[in-house]
Amino acid sequence: MANEFDPVTLRHTLHQTPELSNHEALTARTIAAQLRQFGFHPATDVGGHGILVTIQGAAPGPTTLLRADFDALPIEEPGSLAYCSQHSGVMHACGHDGHTAALLAVAAELRHTPPARGTVLLAFQPAEETGEGAARMCESPALTNAQIDNVYAFHNLPGFSQHQIVVRPGTFACASTGVAIELYGKTSHAAYPERGISPASAMTGVLHTLTQLPDAYPDANSLVTLVHAQLGEPAYGVAPGQATVMATLRSDDNACFHAMKADLIDKVNTLAARAGLTVSVCWHEPFIAAENSTHHTQHVVNAAQSLGLAVHRLTEPMRWSEDVAEFLARWPGALFGIGSGEHHPQLHNPDYDFPDAILPTAKALFTALVAEHHGCITG
Repeated sequence: MANEFDPVTLRHTLHQTPELSNHEALTARTIAAQLRQFGFHPATDVGGHGILVTIQGAAPGPTTLLRADFDALPIEEPGSLAYCSQHSGVMHACGHDGHTAALLAVAAELRHTPPARGTVLLAFQPAEETGEGAARMCESPALTNAQIDNVYAFHNLPGFSQHQIVVRPGTFACASTGVAIELYGKTSHAAYPERGISPASAMTGVLHTLTQLPDAYPDANSLVTLVHAQLGEPAYGVAPGQATVMATLRSDDNACFHAMKADLIDKVNTLAARAGLTVSVCWHEPFIAAENSTHHTQHVVNAAQSLGLAVHRLTEPMRWSEDVAEFLARWPGALFGIGSGEHHPQLHNPDYDFPDAILPTAKALFTALVAEHHGCITG
């Protein structure tokens, strides 16, 4: 294996041993061991279980960071694949195993043809699904003072033709966050509701506030999805004293996104105060919008066209989120998509599996981008 690297075999190995965000110790060891077989000296435990490889060119030049993620999801995988998950209740249902295998294929190429100039950083990132890993890697000592000129990452995209390259300057993927709002009053016997403090009216106000929140920001594409609501307990003899509302907020504009969050807190606090309630607002899995530079998006287009790959330009951002946005907020670059197939099973579904056919496409596009910025790569 030291001489011949098979990304498909590696991908299947990762697929068999998926690990949830912040628990990717085995996956990280597998990646680091492969990199060492290539002759690299990876930095490990970067921002958690993250791994960073520095490949120095012979001459001065720019610095380019290529990023892949490697955490999995809490989904039970059907046992239909020969290499299906061996970890009950966990599977690679988003293709991070494929993203990692593709970047390892780039590493295999770079060991033979290192950059002629500048520096290439290969970042293998944990905890993407929870929106934590990228920020932690960026804030780690290994990267906190780094001067990076170019950042590139890809996500496989079901619904697009295999090998099609999907691009968009500006926002490629939306900002999002989960929010849990807890309203605390006082329970009472249902025969004497006046002796308690019911959150029912305030809860109704919170639900209305959430559904109307995007209307205040007409210049952005924003969305609020109510995902859960509970008032009291299912007991006829008890007047409720607690309520829970959960929702997801999304926007294609980071400024709007932050304003929506602040606006929500103000309105919820006002509703709670009027009803004599205490309130708790907690944010979960926060992602900022992934914003591509026009310049780097064009680099992706140029590289794709040089390889004879079809390019699809999105007219609006993806509604899902990707925490590579944290890299892109600090350094210029582009997140792009590679089509997994028009009828390929959707992401985050138990019938999903990363299409091995696009691994060579991902490797070729990454290496073409490195060649454009650093020279020297062939094959």
